[in-house]
Amino acid sequence: MRRSFCLRFGCLTFALFAVAGRGGAQESEEPLPESLYEKLTVQENYWVRRVGYPTGRFDPRWVIEAREQDRLVPRSAPAGEARRLHTESVRTGLDPERFIPLGPMGLQTDDCQSCFELGIVAGRASALAIDPVDPNVAYFGAVIGGVWKTTNCCSESTTWTPVTDGLLDSTLAIADLTVDPGNHQVVYAGTGDQNWSGLSVGSFGVLKSTDQGATWAVKGSEIFTGVYPPSAGGTPQQQAVRRIRVDPRDSDIVVAGSKTGIFLSYDGGEHWTGPCHTNGFASQRQDVTGLELVDDGSSTTLFVAIGARGFPSPKQLDLDQNGANGVYRSTVPSSGCPASWAPLTDGWPAGTAAGQPFPANVLGRIDLAVAPSNRQVLYAQVQAINEIDGSQKGGQLGVWRSVDGGSSWTKRSGPSGLTGCDGDRNFNWWGQGLAVDPNDPDRLFLGAVDAFRSTDGGTTFVNVTCAYRGGHVHADQQVLAFLPGSSSTLLLGNDGGVYLSTNASGATVDFTPLNDQVNTLEFFTGDITMDFANAANPAIVAGAQDNGTSAHVWTGPPGPATWDAIRGGDGGFSRIEPKLGERWYSTTQAGMLAVSTTGPMGRIALVHGGWLHDRRVNLVPFVIDKFNCPGATCDHLVLGTYRVWEAIDGGLDAATWVAVSGNLTKNTRASDSVIAQLAFAPSDSTVVVASTLDGAVQYGTGLNAGAMGQWTDLTQGNAALPDRPVLGVAISPTSTTRVFAAVSGYDQNTPSTPGHVFQATCDGGCLAPQSWTWADKSGNLPNVPAASILVNPRFPQQVFVGTDWGLYVTNNVQVASPTWIKVTSGLPGVQVFDMVVDRGAGPDPRESSTTLVLFTRSRGSFAWPLASGSSFSPTVFSDDFEEGSAVAWTRIEGEL
Repeated sequence: MRRSFCLRFGCLTFALFAVAGRGGAQESEEPLPESLYEKLTVQENYWVRRVGYPTGRFDPRWVIEAREQDRLVPRSAPAGEARRLHTESVRTGLDPERFIPLGPMGLQTDDCQSCFELGIVAGRASALAIDPVDPNVAYFGAVIGGVWKTTNCCSESTTWTPVTDGLLDSTLAIADLTVDPGNHQVVYAGTGDQNWSGLSVGSFGVLKSTDQGATWAVKGSEIFTGVYPPSAGGTPQQQAVRRIRVDPRDSDIVVAGSKTGIFLSYDGGEHWTGPCHTNGFASQRQDVTGLELVDDGSSTTLFVAIGARGFPSPKQLDLDQNGANGVYRSTVPSSGCPASWAPLTDGWPAGTAAGQPFPANVLGRIDLAVAPSNRQVLYAQVQAINEIDGSQKGGQLGVWRSVDGGSSWTKRSGPSGLTGCDGDRNFNWWGQGLAVDPNDPDRLFLGAVDAFRSTDGGTTFVNVTCAYRGGHVHADQQVLAFLPGSSSTLLLGNDGGVYLSTNASGATVDFTPLNDQVNTLEFFTGDITMDFANAANPAIVAGAQDNGTSAHVWTGPPGPATWDAIRGGDGGFSRIEPKLGERWYSTTQAGMLAVSTTGPMGRIALVHGGWLHDRRVNLVPFVIDKFNCPGATCDHLVLGTYRVWEAIDGGLDAATWVAVSGNLTKNTRASDSVIAQLAFAPSDSTVVVASTLDGAVQYGTGLNAGAMGQWTDLTQGNAALPDRPVLGVAISPTSTTRVFAAVSGYDQNTPSTPGHVFQATCDGGCLAPQSWTWADKSGNLPNVPAASILVNPRFPQQVFVGTDWGLYVTNNVQVASPTWIKVTSGLPGVQVFDMVVDRGAGPDPRESSTTLVLFTRSRGSFAWPLASGSSFSPTVFSDDFEEGSAVAWTRIEGEL
């Protein structure tokens, strides 16, 4: 049987998108046969829903304002019991004063029953840079996981350490890295994500380190988070610094390429000039996808590629405005923008850089590379816009080469030049790149879905990774980098992390993963086993974008660990039956539920329930009632489409799943009107709450009977809860009539009902919507999308909310306006998609819960031992935050 794992983003996507029911569909062993337009549609629908619903508006200025709000939020560890002893922390493996990473510290794929064998993988590596003076030092950037550094590059024993976790702003989205060629102590990182996906993450500026990555400062944050307005009917986009380079003749001159053109700094990033446009085509996109600086002896030549994708998506309508696409040349000035630019059109198709979009201009994304051994030799890799000359829409159009410093170009190859295993696929718009051998201008590698090598100057390429043919290298190449001066050592960054070849110039090319101890997996949801902190063999499971479902079982206290892949595809919701720990549930795209009855590594059986015929999200939510289980096992599950499905016998047989509600959505957004999250009442198995992407919260009673329940629309007639996506819900562990909601989007889209955390209470007659009262509990939270919410079952006053910028906690949610603290102790400012607590082993499984675990996008999972009361909380020393400044904290003893 063909093995399937790590199916790429473009094929399966990773978001909450609605799909039509296909009933009985099998788990895919190949990329799903969707059209490119359909893939883009689901990505963009997610973006608009999550950020812009209900108006469809998004303005990056909102992010700037939210950043200032976030800087005023105190930072600390969550409050906990002072009597917790250090010896207890050692015994449990957890630390009450900080979150610890559980991993995966690399994900082992080689023993998975339905996976490609890719060795140890991690999340997407979007940038690479190697120190030109000290080749033991290298850096990679994770898509939303920050900058990582190694001091023992490059071999199988290479290890990495995150070096940007302590920054005040949430600047973990890394698009590019470069080391100053004139001072290798200085490193720059461009932030944001310019792959035009539905979940593009905005820029917070340029990161700069002057001590080889030990410390960092944010530069240009007011420049690179500027407004990027939409075309008519489209959706505004966030900025991204896709390329950044330092002038090899002057370390003070830094050039950044963004979505809106070129920016130059003449003082090491302190101040910026721009945007500088390579052309006068104001109606065309100015996405900089290629940027190279070449020392010509007396001046520095600047090569810029403008490479808009060239075809629209439903919400990014102007992506087809590619009339400026092409390669341009200028000279770096001593100040200001370059006085003039020359479009380099000799040898390029007619219409290149002429101002008219497709079909006049057939060029899509363009990546550039300069041969280190001959600076007159340049290469350009170009993405296709349509099916011409054997190209696929979005795939490889060709490779062009110049041997005279860019004055003239020759097309060396088209898609037919990509030979071996799988040739061209249609995802160059998502990932491509070039690297030229430092000693041979005719030998180069290019990235697409696979990596290819040419030894004849780009005329022919041979596939050297064969991702879908057992090649042991993850698909979707993002970036390539040679060790300076070496023809044999090559680093490869892709959607599975970093890979190394030490025989890049050999007859065959082999790659080894360098992802051991790297926790950059992009998780959606997960679960942990009972009495997690104290059990002899605690265990965890989670589903990730591109990297399936994975798990780990410890043989002692939980801590950082390498996990094992247990299921392929895109991972989704994952749950564990807590009492015996034998039943493990997982989903892939579109709600393909599977169960193992013999633990995490057992054989899985698919459950083709009736929900497969429903309108539903790709990330179909389902939960197991882990607290109300009088029998030997916990058998009560619910699953959400536009209605709720229930199983009360463990859900192993599709026939035992029954619909227990009608349509619970507002039904205002067609296919977007679907359930986003579900939660059981920790104290009552008959009570469930559901939230929807179109802003509804529904309260269900009479569940756990395998029959239709009674549902109350808590949003009907309310004047407080915003009409925005409700991505997280929870019920108080001590009261079934106290409901919490985490609201996504931005306040500016619902100005009369702002806020992100809300509480609904009922004092009687709770089947009537008017009996419920909503209260805004957002307090001092910044205006950022919230994705998850959890109430501490041991300390119900303590509520956690996971957001796009990290984790926040309040220790007294019942006051009118709670004070929230941003949790930074051991935890980077990463997106927190899901949170769970364990079932305790004591007489009351809620009171004896031990652990809170977070599942984050691009940094795996983190754990903290639950508190049962508040006795200390570190507090902020100063709220006068300056960009790049250090912040001191002090701990104050006493009750809050």
